[in-house]
Amino acid sequence: MGYRHSCPRCEKRGLKSWSELNDEEREVVKRLPLSGDYSLEERQQHHRWCTRCWYESTGSESKNA
Repeated sequence: MGYRHSCPRCEKRGLKSWSELNDEEREVVKRLPLSGDYSLEERQQHHRWCTRCWYESTGSESKNA
């Protein structure tokens, strides 16, 4: 956590970590298709989401703020 950048898909500012999502947003994330071979636990710990278009950042993309 700590750094926040714009969504590469829709340019909304501030991707959210699991802990920043509300209960409804977490339910949406659980229903999203898995990106890669990540478990839900790995996604909760390391990934971030755009709550406008539901882009999922795995943390392995280049980080251009």
